[in-house]
Amino acid sequence: MGLFVMVKANDKTIYGANYMIFIKVLVLYLMTIAAMRLMGKSTIVQMTPYDLVAIIIVGTIASEPLISTKFWPTLTALVILVGLHVLFSYLTLSQWGNKFFLGEPTLLIKNGEILEDNLEKSKISLIQLTSILRANGYPKISDVDYAMLEPIGEVSVIPKVENTPVTVQHLNLKIDDEGLPISVIVDGKVQKRNLHLLGKNQDWLLDRLSSEGIHPKEVIFAYMTEKKKNLIISKREKA
Repeated sequence: MGLFVMVKANDKTIYGANYMIFIKVLVLYLMTIAAMRLMGKSTIVQMTPYDLVAIIIVGTIASEPLISTKFWPTLTALVILVGLHVLFSYLTLSQWGNKFFLGEPTLLIKNGEILEDNLEKSKISLIQLTSILRANGYPKISDVDYAMLEPIGEVSVIPKVENTPVTVQHLNLKIDDEGLPISVIVDGKVQKRNLHLLGKNQDWLLDRLSSEGIHPKEVIFAYMTEKKKNLIISKREKA
């Protein structure tokens, strides 16, 4: 009997421990996502030096409670880190803060000539530079007027005038501007908010679909152009 009670007690202890681990992981997961959202989209898309440092520290801090019992200090540290990151983001809006935290653009090519000193200071090899130029559609360095290393780590390539891609304006052509395509159905679900932005409502959309014998669930994606109000529908393969 005593052994049975002990086994039951151990089961409850294990269950309680597993439950606490689940809660820890869930809270830390949500807190880390919230932290990344608060730090801004540039943290993921265009990573700056302080973005990279923040991400590394966030990952380290967030994983700490999973191997120790320091739960609340970890959440406090995350809050402090996010606060500092948001502060630094605001500081970069000023000229001094932008120069300190992000740095300045560096010319790598000027008038089709490679600036070797700047290339060396930026720690970019000639092979890397030529690879970046090819990826941008310029296999010959002589076709490039300027190449600039941006503070976010990307290389902006500005071609010479004679190598500039031909645009509609160059050809003096007139093209109707249909406006921004806005989704109205995504995976069978009507996007009511987007319809409101377009000056339409769900009833109008359902009537349009009904006139073509289509049910919203049969649509995987549908969008409408902002200005021309053209409705483009992509049906599911099964439909």
